[in-house]
Amino acid sequence: MRHDQLPRLHGYGVRWDAEADRYRVRNEMTGEWLCRPTGEPAAFTFFGDAYSAWRAFEVHKRPGEK
Repeated sequence: MRHDQLPRLHGYGVRWDAEADRYRVRNEMTGEWLCRPTGEPAAFTFFGDAYSAWRAFEVHKRPGEK
């Protein structure tokens, strides 16, 4: 696949937004994006921060969780 054919957002739950050069968080069950109180999509510089936000944002249990 050529570079210009790559999807702009890719991944699972925590997604890389190449245009913004930031991670974004998505609830994969509902398709809802995590937003700031202002309504703009939340963006994270570090994967660990985005992953922590995703774990709090996505409410269903993932495989292996109790």
